[in-house]
Amino acid sequence: MFDVLLRNPGFRRLWAAQVVSQLGDWVGRVAIVTRIAELSGVEARSALGFLFALDISLRMLPAVVLGPLAGPLADRLPRRALMVAADLARCACVLGLVLVDTPGELPLLYALLFAQMGLSTFFEAAKSAAIPSTLTKGDLQTGYALSAATWSTMLALGSYLGGVLVDPLGVDRVLQIDAATYLISAVCLSGLALPPVPIHPQRFSWRDVFTLTELRRAHQHARELHLLPAVYAKVFWGGAGGFLVLLNLAATARFGVGEDGELDPARVAWATGMLFLARGIGTGFGPALSRALFPGTSRSLRRQIGAGFLVAILGYAPFPFAPTFALAFACVVFAHLGGSAIWVSSTVLWQRGAHDAFRGRLSALERSTFTLALTLGAFLAGFVFDGTHSLEITTWAVCGLVVVGGSSWAIWSSVSPHGSDE
Repeated sequence: MFDVLLRNPGFRRLWAAQVVSQLGDWVGRVAIVTRIAELSGVEARSALGFLFALDISLRMLPAVVLGPLAGPLADRLPRRALMVAADLARCACVLGLVLVDTPGELPLLYALLFAQMGLSTFFEAAKSAAIPSTLTKGDLQTGYALSAATWSTMLALGSYLGGVLVDPLGVDRVLQIDAATYLISAVCLSGLALPPVPIHPQRFSWRDVFTLTELRRAHQHARELHLLPAVYAKVFWGGAGGFLVLLNLAATARFGVGEDGELDPARVAWATGMLFLARGIGTGFGPALSRALFPGTSRSLRRQIGAGFLVAILGYAPFPFAPTFALAFACVVFAHLGGSAIWVSSTVLWQRGAHDAFRGRLSALERSTFTLALTLGAFLAGFVFDGTHSLEITTWAVCGLVVVGGSSWAIWSSVSPHGSDE
């Protein structure tokens, strides 16, 4: 798989930037979850589900709000410059998080988090649109598989490092490390050579952005090429936002409490890091396992998406009943084998058929609709937990939502026309 880096020097630079920035992202995420748990206060623990759902949502919602702008800009502006500028601005946002150290400053934390993720929306739209230009057509699936495996590896390694570094270094120092990784990413991207963005028949228009005209054009492009089930597959996976909240809740309310019954920030950081490590292991092995078991045809990719929903449900259903942390860890690993299959297979399906001039907007359309669905799934889990204080009931509610989503996508995909299944 790594030979794709030798054959494609532009992709090699993108990959190097991904490695360092995503490693910092996950180290920083453990630190932020720990800080939210620290600052929530005993009297606010009844709203712990809401606080973690808000954390997940503010990581996701910028894609909905800014996606209609990010996609058109990624299709019109130099993509390398857009990525470098986003990296530098994200560095400043993460450094600002160091200022948050009292409960009354939690709104500042959430505001900076929203800004950081908003900048990531521009970065990801430009990156997604740039990837096919750095790979030969024959290397496209391998490149995406490597990118997905790298994301998973950095999730695993970064979460682990965050879990073990927060206690000896402190949250502030860990956030400073996260900020530094954005600077390194910008240096990696500074020498990236990309072709000029295509000339568009439509001029950029703010009116089109605010009326979602650009995203509607992307939707129409996908509809004409019979790519809609692939573009929107992640929307039906949106209930998984509840799974992410469950990981934070379990790390805090179950595994983050000391023998005296009090919240122990060191335990919270360790449990959060380990559970997200499990997620990273699952998502890392998922694409490789899928490539080994299934051919790369479009028909096979659609089957992998459907199977991914089933695997995720079977993994999370026993999660709250696991008697030991090791078994809970194993449940998360298994579940995210399925989640990664959905993610990679759907992306490869629509990227294969989409025209280059629409890739930025299609990426923004996919990301914005998926993150809106993920936000709804996160708040469902948060409100159910705050109302019941039960990880078991919360898990059943989230699994039920994913069952509905997976079944609906399978029915839609089966009755929709498809292009070539080669």
